[in-house]
Amino acid sequence: TERLQGVKQWDPIAAGQIVVYEFADGRKFIADGHQRLCLAKRIKSQDPKQSIQLLGHTLREVDGITPDMARVIAAVKNIKEGTGTAIDAAKVLRGAPDRAGELPPRSALVQQARGLVFLDDDTFGAIINNVIPASYGAIVGRLIPDNPGLQKNAIQVLAKTDPANEFQAESIVRQVLEAGAETRKQDTLFGEELITESYFLERAKVLDAARKQLRQDKAAFASLLRNAERIEAEGNQLATKQNERRTANDSQAIALIQAQANRKGPLSDALTAAARQARESGSYGQATRGFVEAVRRSVESGDFDRLTAE
Repeated sequence: TERLQGVKQWDPIAAGQIVVYEFADGRKFIADGHQRLCLAKRIKSQDPKQSIQLLGHTLREVDGITPDMARVIAAVKNIKEGTGTAIDAAKVLRGAPDRAGELPPRSALVQQARGLVFLDDDTFGAIINNVIPASYGAIVGRLIPDNPGLQKNAIQVLAKTDPANEFQAESIVRQVLEAGAETRKQDTLFGEELITESYFLERAKVLDAARKQLRQDKAAFASLLRNAERIEAEGNQLATKQNERRTANDSQAIALIQAQANRKGPLSDALTAAARQARESGSYGQATRGFVEAVRRSVESGDFDRLTAE
């Protein structure tokens, strides 16, 4: 990583302790401390006069410690020191679930790890190799916990579409879930043609922009309601009932838009139409406004109520 680039002086206090794993045949590997080992080698090659030692613990195979156990020990160490990642936490939960109690339950990386646990080994390997961000992999595991084939398809689509944030990533995964049933019926694969035809990324972008617009509008109308007395005291007349209904409807739309917009039906059709318009025009503004109006019409007509009751 770039974290230690530019460091030229070895600091034994900052170096802390590393963890080494020793196989029964005497071979040794770093379990925790890869970046510090690289830094030590670089400084030593550039300035041989510096005295450099890496202090730490050795975990030995002859003592009954397996490589998997060593990885878990190193991961727990990283997390406790505040340098761990969601992948480190996932390794703990996958390899030693009995040690889950050692992890901070409210930590964002631990929450992500709980999604990564559901990925099969090959898919988890893709996350380790940075095919997609770990946060996106956690969404795949959470939404597709028991279908390795569909997990692979979701990661393939995410890698090709490269969504800008987690909301867009979740929207794309939900689309893969919906498309999965169709591709199984048609005995087809998630190839480039399907990814292009399905408007995965455009739908996700419109949905993300629509959510942001709904939030802004809700905040604006909520502000009117909070300040109604002061505004009307200045001689302005507010449509209080309409403002209350608009705020409530936008709240409902925001709460349900992600889960419902990718399910088959009029709302999904409206999202596809907006996505097609955005792709063809190269602009998301007008397409998003049209979709937001479709969402509001669905709320007003009770479509969301019927969907959630199914």
